[in-house]
Amino acid sequence: MSLQDSSHTSSGWKAYEKIALRTALIYAVISTIPFTPDFYTQDFDAGFNVNSYTFRWFDAISQNKPWFFASQEGKNYTGWFITVLVCALAGFLWNILDKKRKDYERLYYWFYVAARYGIALRMSWFAWAKVFPVQMPFPTISQLNTNLGDFTPGKLYWLTTGVSPFFEVFAGVFELLATILILYRRTTTTGALMMIAILVPIWFVNIGYDAGVELTSMHILSLSLLLLVPDSKKFYEILIEHKPVALTYIPKIEFSDRWKNNARLVFKYGFILIFIVYRGFGYGNLYANGKSFKLPLDDGIPGVSGIYNVSEFKINNQTIPYSAGDTVRWQNVIFEKFNSISVKIDKPFQVNTKNSIRTTEFYGSIGRYYYGYKADTLKHVFTLSNRADTASKLVLHYQHPDDNHFILYGLNERKDSVYVVLTKIDKKYPLEQKRK
Repeated sequence: MSLQDSSHTSSGWKAYEKIALRTALIYAVISTIPFTPDFYTQDFDAGFNVNSYTFRWFDAISQNKPWFFASQEGKNYTGWFITVLVCALAGFLWNILDKKRKDYERLYYWFYVAARYGIALRMSWFAWAKVFPVQMPFPTISQLNTNLGDFTPGKLYWLTTGVSPFFEVFAGVFELLATILILYRRTTTTGALMMIAILVPIWFVNIGYDAGVELTSMHILSLSLLLLVPDSKKFYEILIEHKPVALTYIPKIEFSDRWKNNARLVFKYGFILIFIVYRGFGYGNLYANGKSFKLPLDDGIPGVSGIYNVSEFKINNQTIPYSAGDTVRWQNVIFEKFNSISVKIDKPFQVNTKNSIRTTEFYGSIGRYYYGYKADTLKHVFTLSNRADTASKLVLHYQHPDDNHFILYGLNERKDSVYVVLTKIDKKYPLEQKRK
């Protein structure tokens, strides 16, 4: 198929091929362009710990899903199948209403464009977030001090990938190369084959680890496979029958109006500039500053990060000695390099795996309470906000007599007076030492 053959009559296309083409075109378009009002009315800062995240709009567009049902944390296959069936029905009706069409090559071209840019829109996000490893960052101090059994399989997979930046960067470079190749017609087939090689294991990893983006990976995989459908027979001849075969080349569309041709070029290179070049620059800058959009971007107090043992704990002026299983006493406190404090308490936790909080520290793990803090270094006051329940706040005064000690005192969420003495532990982590 090529646009050069567009003078041929529609007799070259069978009825089911016409319906399938229209179905694929509708699916590619609705999966790329957000049509639902909910997309435009959403809280674009949801799931992020700060409001200054520059690329939230880009990420929201890149992660727009083609199924219009509850995501079920990325596993709503029923919704996906219903979406495909609706597209098929729409394609069938379109075929009835558009019987006089002769030029199916041009219609295929528009599917070809929509599918390629739909893939690139999503994969540019995943690729750059791995090239500059900010998607799966190295585990935080709190995560290094969380029991292995306190993580969900999905969170554990993300952390173990973050432990190996080399592997993450390698995967990102491969994804980025495939994304760039798929944007150009002459290399689209190579790019689609690379995408399939990338996405099949990613899809199964998400299924096996319950990592939450099964449908996203399967959706991009389906678009990549659709790009190869016209050459499916030729691949059989090449790989099985070992015949020399020329693969399909899709020439660019030429409009009769010059401004339309110019608009096409502006769109193409505008897309590349925003979603490839600018996004790459932004993520590179984020990584260069030691940040990750999965974690808070605000810096903590310099020089205090580390794990602290709770050497003394009082509540309502009553000393509570350490006891394993105590649901009130703090066991240890961790200051992160960013503005988070986490507290270890032996009390029942309910694991949270909602996609809306995937960018937070407490996603997919239990055992610790996470607080964002603002420090008034003149008055020596911490204002703490619970990361899971931002309406829950507490104010603690602090003393920092030396580099190894903190004293916290004030009222907790239940208005009980608390007094806590923290002693820093000089703890080394083999994972971190190996990284250096």
